[in-house]
Amino acid sequence: MKSKLAIAITLWGWLIFVVWLSYDYAVYQDQWIIHIFKPTYIYEIHAFHVLIFLVPFIYTFLGYLVNEREKLLKKIKESEEKYRSLALIDELTGLYNRRGLLTMVEHYLKIVKRQKKGMFLLYADFDDLKQINDKWGHQEGDFALNETSKILKQIYRESDIIARIGGDEFIVIPVGSTEEYVDIVINRLQKALEIYNSQSNLGYKLSLSLGISFYDPEHPCSIEELMAQADKSMYERKNNKQNS
Repeated sequence: MKSKLAIAITLWGWLIFVVWLSYDYAVYQDQWIIHIFKPTYIYEIHAFHVLIFLVPFIYTFLGYLVNEREKLLKKIKESEEKYRSLALIDELTGLYNRRGLLTMVEHYLKIVKRQKKGMFLLYADFDDLKQINDKWGHQEGDFALNETSKILKQIYRESDIIARIGGDEFIVIPVGSTEEYVDIVINRLQKALEIYNSQSNLGYKLSLSLGISFYDPEHPCSIEELMAQADKSMYERKNNKQNS
């Protein structure tokens, strides 16, 4: 599809040509064609006639070049947008990757600080991924991770920040939810996993070890510190689960 600018340039060239032909016809009437092609020793007239016949083709070619330029710029823009998207999105799951998480949380933390509200971060580590990879292959391991990401997308809101930050590590930040909603958020996830496992025919269960950290606007910290706290909480919960 041609750009509007390319079409305008092309039409302008043909308009100049048609206007000149109309003028020549108005002056010379039935002799206008003879006048155009009539031999003359005035080279300027020959040059003018040649040029006027070339004008529409020159403008058509210019229109073509402009159109190709705009198509190239459009492809470059689409490639840049795709690159930016890929730079923030995990290719396997479609969730945010670590960079995407940090980008989104940076904006969210500004809002939390301004409103002086807290927030919490849920750190989820996929259990036994290595065993799944070893027994069923990495393709099955990728399938398990993808199914887990689908569960996360289903039970959390579109406005919540959900990311896969490593091979088997997920982060969820329920936007607008504070400390008193922690049990609800965790129970909802555990229930969704139980329902999935009861209905699937997999030779293994989807299981997540969870850790929690809280952001206190009175004692602000970075997202990296929040993730480290949640990671520590997760390992404590995981060890308690294994020892129980």
